[in-house]
Amino acid sequence: MAGKGRRTAEEAPLDLVPIMNLVTILIPFLLMSAQFVTLAVIDSTLPAIGPPQEVQEEPDEPPLMLSIAVTDQGFTVLGDNGVVTGEAEEGAEGEEAEGDPEPTIPCAERPCTSAESYDYEELTRMLSLIKDEYPDDQNVILVPEGRIQYEVIVRTMDSTREDKTQKGEDDSSRELFPFVVIAGGAQ
Repeated sequence: MAGKGRRTAEEAPLDLVPIMNLVTILIPFLLMSAQFVTLAVIDSTLPAIGPPQEVQEEPDEPPLMLSIAVTDQGFTVLGDNGVVTGEAEEGAEGEEAEGDPEPTIPCAERPCTSAESYDYEELTRMLSLIKDEYPDDQNVILVPEGRIQYEVIVRTMDSTREDKTQKGEDDSSRELFPFVVIAGGAQ
């Protein structure tokens, strides 16, 4: 009688089919809902910081030191002698007015409210004229104001690198100033 009170438990086999069905449905659902991150890299050069390097030899022609100031009024193209106007002379001219110069390439609406307000085609055309005069220069310094949108900076970089309207030697777009340095400090 002592054995009647005890029950022996039978080991029932585990039914894993419902769990396997759930995993089979869950895996494709999770793969479809996952977001895959795509990254894009924009090639840029950082300004050099450090002690000045020794000057080895004076070049025959001084470098252009081409800079483009991006403001909410438009683009101001600066060369070694000041503001480049792109008018009668295709060279650099000195600044005439005190304070901020008028933009070389003004926006369609001032102040520029969107990335479409800037005239990128005119900037590329002007840089193509400058490249004709200085074919060996490859650097351009971008000086954006602090409140300029990121899209404007990227589209300006694209406009300075190549002229898609003119064809180069190998039937590709003409290379203008491929090495873009982004400088800070404009207020």
